[in-house]
Amino acid sequence: MKVIKLTEANIPAFKEYFKKYSHEQDESNPPLDDFKITDDEPAFLLIENNEIRGAASLMIYPEYREVRLARFRIFHTINNDFISYNKLLNNILLHTNGLTSIYCFIEDKFSNIAKLWEEMGFQSRRYAWILVMELAPNVKADFPEGYELRTFRDEVDEENWCSVINDAFEHSLGHVRMTPEKLSHMRITTGYIKEGMKILWHSDKPVGTIMLDKETINNEEVIFIDAVSVLNEYQGKGLGKNLLKAGLEFAVNYGVKKAMLSVNGENEKAAEMYLKEGFKKEALYKCYYYDIKN
Repeated sequence: MKVIKLTEANIPAFKEYFKKYSHEQDESNPPLDDFKITDDEPAFLLIENNEIRGAASLMIYPEYREVRLARFRIFHTINNDFISYNKLLNNILLHTNGLTSIYCFIEDKFSNIAKLWEEMGFQSRRYAWILVMELAPNVKADFPEGYELRTFRDEVDEENWCSVINDAFEHSLGHVRMTPEKLSHMRITTGYIKEGMKILWHSDKPVGTIMLDKETINNEEVIFIDAVSVLNEYQGKGLGKNLLKAGLEFAVNYGVKKAMLSVNGENEKAAEMYLKEGFKKEALYKCYYYDIKN
């Protein structure tokens, strides 16, 4: 059993491994068509008997380096044992100079893997719920007078989007600064819907955002509601609730039967709103951190 650095030749195999196993942990950052081997994305494969038995890949983009963090794209091995995970971790750690922590998510039901991570020194510090809702046809957004929800304009609204997101989530655990570059990358995912990206305006001021993606869960297409945000100074006006309703209305018109979203556990206010609107808890994901000893 050995660990090898990812090469251009085995990127297709890496992508296939991610597609097959990432659902066990965190499938929110798949390697896309433009995926390349760079210093910002170190990746390794665990090989045994000429077969890929594991993969570890970090994302260390500039916005992550600013806060001295890195996030795992994937940290997984079929072997499900301490030695295999530790081999992958030791190679990843060679690329963490200047960082304080690396982190990854895992669904709560995979407690056996979480236990292995804890033995290696990972600690669970936050969690997120995946919520799901059966859609009803009568949902309508009703924004106060003077507010208008408009579709995102390419090469015009990038800075507007980023400024709202960064203000709204400034104090949220795990928030990494949104940048136009990161936003551009998000918009080339397979589930991206161009007309599903919206900015809420108050006169000529951007004050809120919402993003609707399509995903296939258990062979069923659903709408995933993401990036529901409102500027701090505009919170408490019911805007977040109406952004959610606008997202549900979009999903109904899109023709799907379910909507899903993710909410951080510490964001109790948002979680309470989603549950009141009819969402139910589907899965719990814990976020584990490994602190770097520099």
